[in-house]
Amino acid sequence: MIRVETATLPRLESPIFVDVVDYDAHRTDIHYIRQSVFVCEQRVPLAFETDRLDPDCRHVLARWNGWAVATGRLTPEGRIGRVSVTQPLRRRGVGRQVMETLLATAKAEGHSRVFLAAQCHAIPFYEKLGFRTEGRVYREVGIEHITMGKVLS
Repeated sequence: MIRVETATLPRLESPIFVDVVDYDAHRTDIHYIRQSVFVCEQRVPLAFETDRLDPDCRHVLARWNGWAVATGRLTPEGRIGRVSVTQPLRRRGVGRQVMETLLATAKAEGHSRVFLAAQCHAIPFYEKLGFRTEGRVYREVGIEHITMGKVLS
């Protein structure tokens, strides 16, 4: 299991590599990141972190100096989700790179529109990427969310 400790990441001098990856080959890294962010930090029950959709999704994995540091997925229906960045690399553009890769993947697969369930604190992040809110705020696993969508051009 790959562990990313704050002390091991002093500066972001090396490039971040973001790729669409095979779920089965990278599931350990994908779930480690998601569990670190959602289960450990946000106290989301483990049962909600994993679902039966994972094998059918396109998964993106970001690496820095060989470390798996961020992930996200795209469902066959065009729903982006499980976007997560390990704490030491937040606010350094890694989440943006993950999203740009997911958006490019969605477009390449013929989606004309994508949507996601944004945690409300992340609305400005998604708005900068061209997403717009749709509907009302709702609670999911104890966290306020809102649906956001984006038309792909």
